[in-house]
Amino acid sequence: MRFSPSDLRGLAVFRSVIENGGFTGAQLALGMSQSTLSFHLKALEERVGFELCRRGRRGFQLTEKGREVFEASKSLVAAVSSFESRLGELRKEIVGTLRVGVVANTVSDPKLPIDAVMEACLKQVKDAEIELLVAHPQALVDELSRDGIDIALTPPMRIGPDFREKLFYHEMHSLYCSHRHPLFQASKAALTPETISRHDFIVRSYANKSEINFYPEARVRIQSSTMEAQAILILSGRVIGYLPEHFARQWEDSGQMRRLNSPAERYASPLVIVSKLDQRISAIQRLFIRELTRRCVLDAGAS
Repeated sequence: MRFSPSDLRGLAVFRSVIENGGFTGAQLALGMSQSTLSFHLKALEERVGFELCRRGRRGFQLTEKGREVFEASKSLVAAVSSFESRLGELRKEIVGTLRVGVVANTVSDPKLPIDAVMEACLKQVKDAEIELLVAHPQALVDELSRDGIDIALTPPMRIGPDFREKLFYHEMHSLYCSHRHPLFQASKAALTPETISRHDFIVRSYANKSEINFYPEARVRIQSSTMEAQAILILSGRVIGYLPEHFARQWEDSGQMRRLNSPAERYASPLVIVSKLDQRISAIQRLFIRELTRRCVLDAGAS
């Protein structure tokens, strides 16, 4: 089949239903009635020749082929965005869609002002469309690989030669325990590396245990892929672990957590800008990267 403008509209409706968790969200996002959404989906299914999703009392459910169509459509969306951007550059304008993925739990970091970067991009490009995904690092790399996003801001992931990485920031981490943990009441003098290493640690699954370099004898009991899960397990009182200082401050201020390490044992976690090598960096992406890097101070010793 050859895709027509009506097929592209149907595909846009299909993607919106999935991305918004069903018909209700898509109705709000697209400003369409449910009958209009159903019309476009049915027309698209007739064109492709198979069922994309099931609609009924159980709600909206993707078929296996529908899931494959959705994944394949990501590269089409990326290509359209790249085409729009290239046309804009020929007219000496910045246009197109900015699709960015950001590692979770960064919003509380005043030295990483993603909100100010977005505000600057929207101010300079009035017709810009921005898609922002907040997720754990593995999910961001997965979306980047499948053309779901164009740029990811994440810790380094050793993801191979098909991607480019640019270091732009260091996020400072410290070691914390819960008020339920035996170390919470320990004196500062008692908090030696040897004493701390006798307790169970939680580490990030993607960091290759780099955050416990100061405690080589540490016993790793749990690995976690998200900071929020790590914080919950630290709050349980059964393990200790490193967290971003800006993220942990809320529990430290409320007396639910205590910082255990000395200033010399803080951990500088790098954040990188990741994109695909075979993908041309568009004008709107260059604008985002420029606004981001000029606002972030690359200083591993930042307080």
